[in-house]
Amino acid sequence: MKMKKLLLTVFICLNSSISYACINTYVFDLGRDGIDKKTALEKLKNSNKKPKTYKEMNDYGVLLIYAHQYNQAIKIFKEIEKNHPLLAKTAANLGTAYELKGDLKKATYWIGEGIKRDSNIHEGSEWIHLKILDAQMEQQRNPNWIRSNDVLGLDFGDRAAPHVKVKMIQFNQQNYNLEKILAHSKIQMDQRLRFVEKDPITAQILFNMANIEVIQMSWEEDAAPVLYSTASRLGYSHPELLEIRKNYILTSKWYAFKRVFAEITHFFRHLMV
Repeated sequence: MKMKKLLLTVFICLNSSISYACINTYVFDLGRDGIDKKTALEKLKNSNKKPKTYKEMNDYGVLLIYAHQYNQAIKIFKEIEKNHPLLAKTAANLGTAYELKGDLKKATYWIGEGIKRDSNIHEGSEWIHLKILDAQMEQQRNPNWIRSNDVLGLDFGDRAAPHVKVKMIQFNQQNYNLEKILAHSKIQMDQRLRFVEKDPITAQILFNMANIEVIQMSWEEDAAPVLYSTASRLGYSHPELLEIRKNYILTSKWYAFKRVFAEITHFFRHLMV
């Protein structure tokens, strides 16, 4: 199952010290789980030719990011921007490098610039990246911000069963329903879960992904429990609610009945296609 594979990545990557990245290459294949610092340093050391094209320079800059050499990576991407302006990947990589360096304002500018250059970058999900950056800045100003605010503006109540209070999120004149929010969150988490260790912001997004899965009666039966468990591991800010909700989907007979009904409905719809 796609969701299970996506979330299993987190258990492999929890010890990585790289953080919060949406990294873009042209030729170099990072693989499903990216590369670690040691591998990046070895590749940089063994590189026997100077990158010439902007694509080679971009991928060299990506290696620098994975090697934690953020200032050098930024220098590379700025050079690409100067000589080959308006490339969406350059902007996104600059945003990532600045984020890893800890300069959230510049990261926000460049991630936003990447969206302007290509609104479909990362399948149109980068608005969530901007929301995460905003939340990080709020957290810097107030460490308890996450306890009383939702990163994406969602609300599923405080009962055992999640209840939809916000059906649509508007961002930059675009409307995102729960189905689209879930799809875009999966894309962003596929990147982010490779690199985070403890992060209540990421945990909250995972928690809400689980809530949407429960409400939509996902065909992937294990999706919500795995999402709730991963949110817990990453430090979700309201652990009591998380446990109540997780217990609900695991023990509620009413929820089990609704799942069976949803699965039967899904089965017959599939037959009719």
